[in-house]
Amino acid sequence: MSQIYALSDDTLTPHDRIIPSLKELLSAGVKIFQYRCKQNKDEALARQMLALCSDAGSIFVVNDDVDFAFKIGAKAVHVGRDDFSLKYAKKVLGDDAFVGVSCYDSLELAKKAQDDGASYVAFGSMFASKTKPAAPICELEILTKAKQTLDIPVCAIGGIDAKNIGLVAKSGVDYISVVSALYTPNDIRSNVSNLNRALKI
Repeated sequence: MSQIYALSDDTLTPHDRIIPSLKELLSAGVKIFQYRCKQNKDEALARQMLALCSDAGSIFVVNDDVDFAFKIGAKAVHVGRDDFSLKYAKKVLGDDAFVGVSCYDSLELAKKAQDDGASYVAFGSMFASKTKPAAPICELEILTKAKQTLDIPVCAIGGIDAKNIGLVAKSGVDYISVVSALYTPNDIRSNVSNLNRALKI
């Protein structure tokens, strides 16, 4: 079954709220969490989050910044489509690093990422997204084709909430990235519960 891949957000989880938010996510059973910070990353906070995830048996992923991940001792990153970023991540963090690659709506990019050693590939935006309003939409059939042709895990991201997560899950994807729907409209534990319930519909 698909599992929820949680992301932080500069607005929804500012630095003064990110630790309690992460604790709630982990207590709700989230097993993969990405520190997505487009402003100034906080090294001390990141180390604390890495430790929390490690203690919970969850994966802590740093968005984009391979050097930051190395600095704090993280072994997981998510990078854009740039092939060099994937190779650089493996060079810096080691061949055993957990590296995800954004592939947008391109199966060709995903196949290349797999060939180059990606740990998983991500497609999206699946729906209109408040987090990335300008992102192009990826058709759901791309996810199905990706699962049929790739050997590594597939992730879907973008505009996913309790109303549409079931549609995404039907494709058989391994990870479903969620941002806004984790933190609103209810408390985090309730939101995660609602999302997991909708996954099974």
